[in-house]
Amino acid sequence: MQNLITNGTTALSDRVATAYKELFSDLPVINGQVVYPQMPAFQLTYFIQQALDRHYLVRLQFKAATDVAPSTVIGHLKEDAAGHLILKQTHALTTIVAPGLLRSVQRAR
Repeated sequence: MQNLITNGTTALSDRVATAYKELFSDLPVINGQVVYPQMPAFQLTYFIQQALDRHYLVRLQFKAATDVAPSTVIGHLKEDAAGHLILKQTHALTTIVAPGLLRSVQRAR
C-alpha cells in the first residue's frame, strides 16, 4: 500500500513540475522537456573542456528534429585515449558523445 502511495505522489509531483515548467519557463517546452538554445561551437568546446578539466557533473542536451523533444542526459564527461568523449552516467551506462550533435552543455547540481 505504501508503494502505491509513493508512486502516486511521485507521478503527481512530476506532472506538477512539468506543468510549472510549461507555464512559467521563458524557454520553449516540448513534451515536458525544456529546450535550451543552441550554443555556439566555441562555447560548447570551452564548456566541454571545463567539464573535463574540473570533473563537473554536466547536463548535455542533444539536437533533435523540429517539434521533437531533445534528449537530455546527466553524467560526468571523460576522454578516452583516442580522444572520444564519453559520458559516464552510472557504472553500467556510458554514452559516446559526438560534440557536433550537442545543443547545450550545463553544469548539473
